[in-house]
Amino acid sequence: MNSSALPEFKVEGAVIHLLGAPGTGKYTIAQEMLKLCDLRLVDNHLINNPLFSLVRLDGKTPLPARIWDNVIKIWDAVADTMVHISPREFSFVLTNGLFEGDEEDRKHMMNMKRVAEERDGIYIPVRLVISDVAEHVKRITAPNRNARMKETDPHAPLKYASRALLQTGLATELTLDVTEVSPTDAARKILTHAQSIKTA
Repeated sequence: MNSSALPEFKVEGAVIHLLGAPGTGKYTIAQEMLKLCDLRLVDNHLINNPLFSLVRLDGKTPLPARIWDNVIKIWDAVADTMVHISPREFSFVLTNGLFEGDEEDRKHMMNMKRVAEERDGIYIPVRLVISDVAEHVKRITAPNRNARMKETDPHAPLKYASRALLQTGLATELTLDVTEVSPTDAARKILTHAQSIKTA
């Protein structure tokens, strides 16, 4: 966000968690949110890529299982910093691909909810879905994804279409179909939702 301009939205003390399959547009939408509101971005690839750069990575081959144990260690350090060091007025936007039926995914979501609560803030999960597989293929194979060590397998959207995105069951949850929604409009919808919760 340009520090010389007043933000369009004001949301303090929130942890906004963007949940979506790879290629949904989580990072792109988060970048738009930063232009509209004073937020700190914790993108999953900010966490993952220091480790991904140390292994063989082609965007299609499954990663070694052990690397995810080390990813969790970095997330733990981030969570500790958010709770014990970050100013209470800070708000955050996080990105993750979390799915139903995966206990580690649900555990991670609950950890981020705990972080918000320990900060005396509010946890706002946002489920980003794409209802058109062809559009999902177009996004996941975009050339710029390789540079950020992201999944680029054109067959992946079919796999994700058969998996249910994690549902938190929380009153603060928002589900947003971004198939035909621009990143800027999606960002505004999310921030309007977050602002309404914080001012309720």
